[in-house]
Amino acid sequence: MSLNRAQKKQTSEDLQKNYQISGLTPADIQRDLGLDFGQMEETINMGPEADPTIVWRLRDYMEEKIIEQGKEPFPYSVLKVNRWFQYY
Repeated sequence: MSLNRAQKKQTSEDLQKNYQISGLTPADIQRDLGLDFGQMEETINMGPEADPTIVWRLRDYMEEKIIEQGKEPFPYSVLKVNRWFQYY
């Protein structure tokens, strides 16, 4: 997965919108995904050190949690279908 600058910006916006919808706390995400605070921040902001596998894990995790709450996830513009990373 290689994203250009515009795609990274859009992905960050999409992740942040779903983070808000999810109602999850940083502690929830860190605990459930085994991330430290820096990794979580780097990932949700699509920083230069963001690991693509963690980006997809966070995306799928938040989407799952939103659906479990009976809410509708914000649709992702760039990260639509995971074809590259298998982590389950």
